[in-house]
Amino acid sequence: MWLVLLEQGGYRVRSDGIFGRPTSVILCGSSRPLLNWVAYALASTTDSGFIWTDVRLEGEVLADSDPLARGLVPPDRLAVVYPNVLKPNDAAANMAIGGVVRSDEPPDTVRRMVDFLRLPLPTQRLLAGAPPGGRPMVLVLSNAHHMTVLYPTETVAPVLRAVIDAGAILFVTFADAPRESRHAFETILHVGGNDPKAWKRATLRVEKGPSGGPLRAGSEHRLGELEVVAAVLGRGLK
Repeated sequence: MWLVLLEQGGYRVRSDGIFGRPTSVILCGSSRPLLNWVAYALASTTDSGFIWTDVRLEGEVLADSDPLARGLVPPDRLAVVYPNVLKPNDAAANMAIGGVVRSDEPPDTVRRMVDFLRLPLPTQRLLAGAPPGGRPMVLVLSNAHHMTVLYPTETVAPVLRAVIDAGAILFVTFADAPRESRHAFETILHVGGNDPKAWKRATLRVEKGPSGGPLRAGSEHRLGELEVVAAVLGRGLK
């Protein structure tokens, strides 16, 4: 239900040192197009393909500068959905808690199963279809600020845990004032800038992240100086 294979019309930048394992990354900022470009660039550093889900309100129109408006994500790897399509599947999770899950299962197994069942059905199907034993599946979810009513702060960590446990790397864009729920993500990035055409002067500040590497915690970069991003944006935003 979500994302894009980069071999099909996108840009591939190999970078095994960044996000090489299942994890969660949130990108916060004020410009939806710029957030999408940075998410696109970071997702492009993986060797596997990626799948993109864009959450839109009825009548919402993309800016011309948005990478999704330029067709960089192939249609078979892009889903445009209303927020309610991705609401939690609480009914299935509650049914499991009520007796579907065997009582003799280890507590951690029960927790993982319930967390997975609470994911939206399209997400469950997507994760269940990941090839076993390969590199992590890469997912991008844009405009997550449209879903804050559906996912109160206390529900975000279990959702992210279920996605990571399923073996995926999840990039989420949030084009609104950062919420407390961002702390549930393993990496928190703040994108400063409003005009994709001026992307080289835009900044990427790492509030939370790994202890080393180009996106280490506490670091701040100009996008034009961050090779892993600039390699993609330099070609896409000429």
